[in-house]
Amino acid sequence: MRKAPTFWTAVAAALGVACVAPRQESPPVVTSGAADTIAAPPAPPPPGLAAQGSTRAAGTLSWEEMSVRMVGRETSAGLRIDVTTLSDDALSVAAPDIRAYLEDLKSRIPESGVSETEARELTSFLVGYTGFEKEVSFDPTLLLIQSEGSTHYPRTIVPLSTHFDRRVVDLYETVYGIYLFDPGIDLAATLDFRYGELSSGTAWRGIVQRIQRAQARIESQR
Repeated sequence: MRKAPTFWTAVAAALGVACVAPRQESPPVVTSGAADTIAAPPAPPPPGLAAQGSTRAAGTLSWEEMSVRMVGRETSAGLRIDVTTLSDDALSVAAPDIRAYLEDLKSRIPESGVSETEARELTSFLVGYTGFEKEVSFDPTLLLIQSEGSTHYPRTIVPLSTHFDRRVVDLYETVYGIYLFDPGIDLAATLDFRYGELSSGTAWRGIVQRIQRAQARIESQR
């Protein structure tokens, strides 16, 4: 992470309130054909894939420690949704192999047609949809964020997996996409990710706390 003031404190101080994305009649843009040029493995990379000779202090956070999870019920039964933060500050305290993998995904977003400026400035999350039954349907446009009375809708969804556009996952299959929200979302606030009747509740608060502790640990080692 950057030296003080950190992202988590700087954003809150600079903005005061979260930027609200207006509700639009049309769904968020799902970039077509992106999965043909941006390929994501079906699972996090195994340990030991970090580039050798890195001069950055080693982070420790695992993939799971940077993610919130929602497990389907009722109309979304058989579906699991994992949302992983792709903020630069979160990635800087991730385990080296995870950081290298996710940073590579972010660096290739412009290949989907999103401008480099938007790829750099928009608030990004990696979202995975996993099926635990045969042919579980999902609607990627239903995912949104609620925070302190504000609702944030994705501006663009970049499919990563080949079958993402089918909107159906089979048993134990996972498909990924990168969600780009408007800039200025206060990531230090309690974000509640929602998909239909599903909610991540207060799980995001735990991610913020883990990132802050990892940042303090790295700073103390310098």
